[in-house]
Amino acid sequence: MAESGAGGAGGEVKVKAIGYLTRHLPGGGPVSVPVPPGGSVTAGEAMRLAGIPDEQVFVIISGGKRVKPDHELRAGDEVTFVPPVAGG
Repeated sequence: MAESGAGGAGGEVKVKAIGYLTRHLPGGGPVSVPVPPGGSVTAGEAMRLAGIPDEQVFVIISGGKRVKPDHELRAGDEVTFVPPVAGG
């Protein structure tokens, strides 16, 4: 996993986290995960590559929309992981 802004042959996806999920990202994030040349990674793969436990994620957002873990991300995309929120 590379720090945000680092270059790669295929490009990168920027990974952000909200709330307590930031503790899984170096420095609280964001971080970048590599994308193979001409390829893609799924939101779920990006989550695992960034070190965010999938059982702690409630919502995944990319392109301003809620997406599923199998949503394909390409170089230059951004994805945000949101934990469940409780309270009253």
